[in-house]
Amino acid sequence: MSLAELRDLFIVIISVTGIAAIIFSSVIVFLVYRRIRAILDSSRATVANIREFTAVMSQNVAKPLGNIASVLQGIARFIEFIIGPVRRKEERRGGRER
Repeated sequence: MSLAELRDLFIVIISVTGIAAIIFSSVIVFLVYRRIRAILDSSRATVANIREFTAVMSQNVAKPLGNIASVLQGIARFIEFIIGPVRRKEERRGGRER
């Protein structure tokens, strides 16, 4: 066997090995992609459910609680406005008597 034939043989062996490695890698990538695609679809569905849940909670819980908090804060300020002058008078009286 001459050196040129040996060189050609190694080129053929390396080429066949490279092609086999490329095919093997492609199959692995495809299988991983199929598995990941299923996981991504599942996570997209989960995210959609979470968005829907938060929208419902915002409409049915957060807005009414915000409205109630606003009303309570208004009532508290009104009571503070009414009681404020009375407190100041009591503090002045208490300060003078001591």
